Amino acid sequence: MRRICLPLPARDYRFELLLEFVGRIAYPARLVVHADALWRFTGGQLLAYRQAGAALCVTGAGLSEENEARLRAASARGLGLGRDLSAFYDYARGQATLWRILEPIAGFPIFCTETVFEALITLIIEQHITWKSALRAQRTLMNMFSPGRLVGGRRIYDFPAPRQLAEIEPGRLKPLKITDGRASLIIKIARMAERGELDLESLRSLDPRAAYESLLQIKGVGHWTASNVIGRALGQYPFVSDNDVALQAAVQHYFFAGAGAKSAAQVTETLGAYG
Repeated sequence: MRRICLPLPARDYRFELLLEFVGRIAYPARLVVHADALWRFTGGQLLAYRQAGAALCVTGAGLSEENEARLRAASARGLGLGRDLSAFYDYARGQATLWRILEPIAGFPIFCTETVFEALITLIIEQHITWKSALRAQRTLMNMFSPGRLVGGRRIYDFPAPRQLAEIEPGRLKPLKITDGRASLIIKIARMAERGELDLESLRSLDPRAAYESLLQIKGVGHWTASNVIGRALGQYPFVSDNDVALQAAVQHYFFAGAGAKSAAQVTETLGAYG
């Protein structure tokens, strides 16, 4: 079987933390851990990623000389291999409170979705819904368009293309148990993307703030969704989602030992102290 190897960053990249995180996902679908490997579809090919010394080695039945360069680039971007966080960690080590929180997970890979479309659709599903319910809905969506592939007793799926979602009516998304409004928005975005009216991949070439403003032009996409798309698809985090209840709970837990009331203002003030 063909294999390619991607060199790991010189510092602050810990693949084992990504494996641990994925292993905690309640309803794995896009990422699955089996043994020592992370499995995911990339460029339509089911690939396995394993660390071997100072590199991530990629194997898959669909790897070929013709698609190697494309899959190499997509894999590196998707697994955050090009994200140099050295300056951030150097700064954090000088902040006692911040480093106490970050040290156990320093080097966690900033991994990304394969496409901006995938990030946007999954985040629309996650609007005003519990994390576990959202993960279950996302897996249901993927299963509607593909039986997936079995890996270590779990099924792993590719994400549906805009064309696939554009061809259905919103009522078909009832099994996801999301609101009719969100179902309609998902289909609308898919149809716009399929017709060429919405070029989401072009956002990668923009400054993150310009990409954010572009996303806000889509009716139904607000600050929380747009800012998280920038993080999930581009691996960049210039915004603080202060209205995210999970982030509010995390700030309260890690910085205030669970005391006091959670709020957007508390998130902004606390994290703002660190730029």
